[in-house]
Amino acid sequence: MCGRISLFAELGDLASQFGFVLNPAVDGYQPSWNIAPTARILVVTADAGERAAGLMRWGFTFGGQARGGSSARPLFNARAETVAERPAFRAAYAQRRCLIPVNGFYEWQTGGGGKTPMWIHRTDERPFALAGIYNLHPDATASIVTSAPNSLMASIHHRMPVVLDAGDHDAWLDPCTDAATLHDLLQPREWPGMTTRPVSNGVNRAGNDGAGLVAPLTRAMPRLL
Repeated sequence: MCGRISLFAELGDLASQFGFVLNPAVDGYQPSWNIAPTARILVVTADAGERAAGLMRWGFTFGGQARGGSSARPLFNARAETVAERPAFRAAYAQRRCLIPVNGFYEWQTGGGGKTPMWIHRTDERPFALAGIYNLHPDATASIVTSAPNSLMASIHHRMPVVLDAGDHDAWLDPCTDAATLHDLLQPREWPGMTTRPVSNGVNRAGNDGAGLVAPLTRAMPRLL
């Protein structure tokens, strides 16, 4: 599962890195260290080879068509193993794939009688892209594709988001990419240059934000008597 992300890079830097042109659709972008499902996230799409960016709600919604009606929980993750067949996702997977830029994401590691939030990020803390799919109707929404864990994530959680190498962005965005190539892109792979660190429990509350949420934990030294 991927249920919390961070994206705090400057918009101009993101445009340069991910190859989109700044436009009014991203005017509402705000850096955030603590983005939860149903919040608006930055999404990079492609049309006829031209990349564009916009803000979409995180989590597919289907109104009264979804089982449980309009109050059904948004689907903020799509499993790589079933995304091509599951009715909720298959049309978007076939024609509406996107990049979801992040500076990192959070997962909670169980141990010591509790859960510790871990921030997973590049060692240089630069942005990278998660594999996403999106809908435009009834609302503009996006979902993050997840897979089985790699060696970095296996001790933290049994799922992880699919991280796309820069060289794979075009293939993921292109609606004409063949099924075999897409299947390969979704397979679990190692993440050279990425690491994890425990961070503040403040991230547990979706309303909290700020750079302090990803700061390394500092443990108080024992007092000498």
